[in-house]
Amino acid sequence: MAEPIQKKRLLRMTVAHYRQPTVSEEDFYRWVTEQHAPRAAKLHAKNGIEGFSIFFAPKSFREFTSGLNKSRGNPWRVRNFDAQVEFLFRDMETFYEGAADADFQALQAEEGPFISSEGAEISIGWVETYVSDGKVVNLDEAGNPTYPGFADMHQAP
Repeated sequence: MAEPIQKKRLLRMTVAHYRQPTVSEEDFYRWVTEQHAPRAAKLHAKNGIEGFSIFFAPKSFREFTSGLNKSRGNPWRVRNFDAQVEFLFRDMETFYEGAADADFQALQAEEGPFISSEGAEISIGWVETYVSDGKVVNLDEAGNPTYPGFADMHQAP
C-alpha cells in the first residue's frame, strides 16, 4: 500500500510575530539570533522538524516594501510583523510531539519579554519547490509537475 499523502507531503507552518513595543528592533533581533534560535534549532532537529528558519522584516524593509507597493499601484497588503518563523515537517504528529517537549515549552515561556502575544498570525500549507540551488526541479521532461494532484494534496493534515 502506498504511503498516505499526509506522511509524504512537506508541510510548512509559518507564525508571524510582533515584538513587544518596549523592545527595540536591534534588541529583538539580538535576542532571537543569539539566545532563542540556537536553542530552538537544537530542539526542533531533535523532534523531527526538517526545516526551521526565521524571516526578519524590520521597519526599514517594511517601509521599502510599502514604497514598492505604492509604485505598483498598491496591489498588495503589506504585512507589518517583525519576524516570521517557518517550520517544515511531514505530518502534524511531528509538530505535536515537538510542541509537547518540556524543553521547548520552557523555551516558549521565556518569550514574553520580547514577543507580543497580540496579533500573531499562523498559516499551514504544503510546499512545492520548482527551483532549488538555481536549478529547475520537480518537473518531468514535458515540463509537468511531478507532485500529486490537488485531489490528493488538499487533504488536511
